[in-house]
Amino acid sequence: MLTDIKRDAVILLDGELDKDAAIEMLVKVSGAAYGVGSWEEILSLIIERESRLSTGIGLEVAVPHCRCGHVAGLVSGVMLAPRGIDYNAVDSLPVKLLFLVVSPIGDIGSHLGALSAISRAVSIEEVRLDLLGSGSADELYEKIIAV
Repeated sequence: MLTDIKRDAVILLDGELDKDAAIEMLVKVSGAAYGVGSWEEILSLIIERESRLSTGIGLEVAVPHCRCGHVAGLVSGVMLAPRGIDYNAVDSLPVKLLFLVVSPIGDIGSHLGALSAISRAVSIEEVRLDLLGSGSADELYEKIIAV
């Protein structure tokens, strides 16, 4: 999953956004990178999911995700927000690294595989800190595909 991400779906946030605005930006940019026409539905599904349970998994990482009938394959994106986002994460820390995962409704395997790959990668402190220390979107992308 991490090696398949498109460069145009990797963002370094310059400034501050709230949680919903950051998710919206990540969904729009990733949707455009993958040619998804109906990003509004993805956004709605993600926001609905977040209203039930935050995807802020801790250690300054969040993984907003959903399954959607308007995507033909896995859509992923990454945002680095150096200033942090108040995300209601399980450890109450601001989130600085967001991984978006959207998969087709019928493709549970890819969805779970992507979530698992992200979880494994960010659980390694050296990898997580390296990603968090990226100074540009290009640098972040290169580090992600090397994971």
